[in-house]
Amino acid sequence: MKIDPAELRAGLAETRRFVLSHHLPSEYDRCYSPRIGGRPVHICARCLGVYPGIAAGFLAALFLPNDPSVAIVAFLPLPALFDWALTTFRPARGSNVVRTATGALLGCGYGLGVSLLLLERELAVVAIGAVYAVVAGFLLARAR
Repeated sequence: MKIDPAELRAGLAETRRFVLSHHLPSEYDRCYSPRIGGRPVHICARCLGVYPGIAAGFLAALFLPNDPSVAIVAFLPLPALFDWALTTFRPARGSNVVRTATGALLGCGYGLGVSLLLLERELAVVAIGAVYAVVAGFLLARAR
């Protein structure tokens, strides 16, 4: 299969805006938008907390003397779920600082959960993820 360079450039140009933010322009209020080189760069507020939170959770699991609790993994994502639901399904605008903070808790839960799954083979983490997926799917389906 031969790749057409013009098509590749066009595709990259179209998706470039989603590298730091998965939001459409109508949702840029959910982003931090610093100006770099005179142009706004949109960075998802929640993701800005999630990714460092993942690293912090995974490192904490590696270096803390006790294994993290499955209960902690189950409860750390709750604030992000509540904030997401309140600002997605209600007219509330929300706060990017809150999105970043709840994203950090969510990411920490991800990092701790991945460490429990990979290092301790704790399969309850999969069940926790499945429950969150079902709840979010239900909320999305109900909103339509």
